[in-house]
Amino acid sequence: MKTNPNEKIPFVQLSKIISNELVDLNPKQIAHHWRNNLDPRLSKEQISDKEKSYIYSWVITNQKTRSIIQWNELQTEMVTKFGKFRSRNDLKNIWYSRKRRLERSGTKVPNNDIDNHKAKISYILN
Repeated sequence: MKTNPNEKIPFVQLSKIISNELVDLNPKQIAHHWRNNLDPRLSKEQISDKEKSYIYSWVITNQKTRSIIQWNELQTEMVTKFGKFRSRNDLKNIWYSRKRRLERSGTKVPNNDIDNHKAKISYILN
């Protein structure tokens, strides 16, 4: 599928073509399925421990305000560092499953936004 500055257009066209009485898929559903399952660049290999460690550290250091995580940036960096194109869904699943595990065990889940504020306050007070 060709990349397009307005990426949703091919998915809108596809939904018009394939939607009928039996299948009713909206453009968002088609785009999601493409990005997470059908894109030929996607690596279906198991995610290595090195990749998982990289995901954990990247998320902790790159969370934006209110814990917003730019998954597309992580996806690009993963390709650069490991040469494997992972779906954003895979990256999210790795992070959030670890986060849930930590929360269940009572371990504090690192939040860069909060930690940065604490560091600033500590610096000001000292």
